[in-house]
Amino acid sequence: MTRLFTMLFAAALFAGAAGAAHAQYAPGPYGPNAGPSTAPSPVPLSTAKRVFAQLQAGKIDPSQLASGGPYANMNGATLANAQRMVGSLGPPTGFVQTQSTVQGNTAAGLYVVTFQNGQKVDFLLAIDSQGKIEGMSLGTPH
Repeated sequence: MTRLFTMLFAAALFAGAAGAAHAQYAPGPYGPNAGPSTAPSPVPLSTAKRVFAQLQAGKIDPSQLASGGPYANMNGATLANAQRMVGSLGPPTGFVQTQSTVQGNTAAGLYVVTFQNGQKVDFLLAIDSQGKIEGMSLGTPH
């Protein structure tokens, strides 16, 4: 159920990003005529781990957030909710990317994060071509 929710969230994120990219299209390396080597690479594992650790600590560096994106004005309550959800689980013992995709200027990775007590949480992270956070989501620990 959590994975279904996360995948639906990812689909909605990309549908919105694709529509926004089309409406605000500016020629560049990620346009419709771009060659295969110009697309942004999938989300680096190191980036996903860093952002997840910041969520666990309840502190996201605002300079990492895409301006105008859904998280551009992330507030303390949002971070506190994320920290309550995963902060007490301790450091991850496993961090595995299960899916990745690139849509326009946005790359996303879906990860299963495992903890010492055996709990797992799904973590979706989407970044733009400059490495700024476009979206993220946490599934309920299972």
